[in-house]
Amino acid sequence: MQERLNKLLERLKEWWNKFTTKQKTLIVSVAAAVVVAITVFVWAFSSPQYVVLAVAETPKETSEIKELLEDEKMDYRISEDGLTIKINKKQLSNANILLGSNNITSRGYEIDSVFSGGFSTTESDKEKKYKVYLEKHIAEDLETQDNINRATVNLSIPENDGTLLNERQESYASVMLTVADKTAMTDDVASGLAKFIATAIGNSSTTNVVIMDQDGGMLFIGEDDGTSSGSASNRLSYKKKYDNLVKSEIRDALVGAKIYDNVQVVPNLDLNWSNIETTEHTYTPADGQDQGVLSHQDTYSQTAENASGQVPGTDTNGDNTYVYADNGSSTTTTDETSRDYLPNETIRQTKEAGGAIQYDSSSIGITAIHYVIYNEDDLKAQGQLDGMTFDEFKAQNGDRIKTDVDEDVSNVVSKATGIPVANIQIVAYDEPVFIESEGNAVSWQTILMIGLIVLILGLLAFVVISAMRADKASEQPQEEIQLNDLLQSSQEAALEDIDLEEQKSEARVLIEKFVDENPEAAASLLRNWLNEDWG
Repeated sequence: MQERLNKLLERLKEWWNKFTTKQKTLIVSVAAAVVVAITVFVWAFSSPQYVVLAVAETPKETSEIKELLEDEKMDYRISEDGLTIKINKKQLSNANILLGSNNITSRGYEIDSVFSGGFSTTESDKEKKYKVYLEKHIAEDLETQDNINRATVNLSIPENDGTLLNERQESYASVMLTVADKTAMTDDVASGLAKFIATAIGNSSTTNVVIMDQDGGMLFIGEDDGTSSGSASNRLSYKKKYDNLVKSEIRDALVGAKIYDNVQVVPNLDLNWSNIETTEHTYTPADGQDQGVLSHQDTYSQTAENASGQVPGTDTNGDNTYVYADNGSSTTTTDETSRDYLPNETIRQTKEAGGAIQYDSSSIGITAIHYVIYNEDDLKAQGQLDGMTFDEFKAQNGDRIKTDVDEDVSNVVSKATGIPVANIQIVAYDEPVFIESEGNAVSWQTILMIGLIVLILGLLAFVVISAMRADKASEQPQEEIQLNDLLQSSQEAALEDIDLEEQKSEARVLIEKFVDENPEAAASLLRNWLNEDWG
């Protein structure tokens, strides 16, 4: 058994030695990767899976649940905030029964819980349940943000009493956030969260939304989008954004166009926070008419006829007598028409949001700098340092000089910002910059860097050359085995085992001994002889 094991090990060793160093490295790497993959696969399927059992309201409630689970020796995990308890999936049903028997809600509030209940559940109860569900749902959505560790949402939803006034009332939301990085919680991010909350509770604006951080800082105070309402901090934030926008536009116009090397911009923007709503009515006649479209018309027509008069006289009269004119018959016609016209009417409503820039009353102050470069080497080559040192030259030319500003520069700024030229003040200077001569000396840092590079290249060359030599040595064929060398190397060992009593020659005994001990070498030698004889 031991001999077979040794032969097996020798064969494995011979098989392993057939491969080159690169092949051995590749085989080991693949085998290691397979082992790691199998290990991860087994661990993933054999490790227990945990599901959420309960979300406690307070750490005290978490402690109570923890004691119950420990008494039953259940496998559980508690989150970092100490409020979420997870249980081994295989023990979930038993854990739910355990918590239910101790009057503890075993899972998070779900929408199904809102409408569940018997005949005793009223609409008021359902509204309260829905409020709790909505608070938890919004908090969970907020906590999915990377910068929010925890969120607490409190809602105030008007009761639905069926009146029209109540239907128009919007809900209120106050949110407390535990923020990981306050610098990342910008005004834009807070405003986006407020819009999300307002949409979730069904509000048309963010007026009734307030967001606060864990230190009591107000991240967002309810305001109408784009209106003048809101806190002073939000107004200052908007003004700062406008200022930065104007600064960027002026830098692009002056520095980006290489008119000046550097500019300092101080804007004084007048922002109108009033909300302006304008309604404009325009009346025009229809095409091809002097009047508008006929809206209403009344027409009245009357015709009357008179017969001939009676015989004049005083037969039936008393003392008083009347004289009748001798008239014939007559006809009277009356026509009346009343028309109402509607002119073409255009109604235009314009609503201007607060925070608009009043360009006519805004102003800008700009300090522009043009750098004048003085290089010591260039000055020496030009002969400007003859008779003086570079320090003396700097002392003579070290003051910056005020320069005139072209009118076109003010026009460029006015076109870029929309502010009138009369409200723009630009002051320009030529500021000297002196560059001393570095000479031809090489610093010790440069020498050290060059030395390190040469050393690294030398080590790389040594490794490459050594590897090439090793590959060449491994590729050289093995020298053919000579019979004389084999006989000479095995002569001493063979003579000890020869039986002097046998009638065999010394050469034959050595050959047989050699063949028994080295069958592969003997076969190789025989092939060489055959090749020489038949070649």
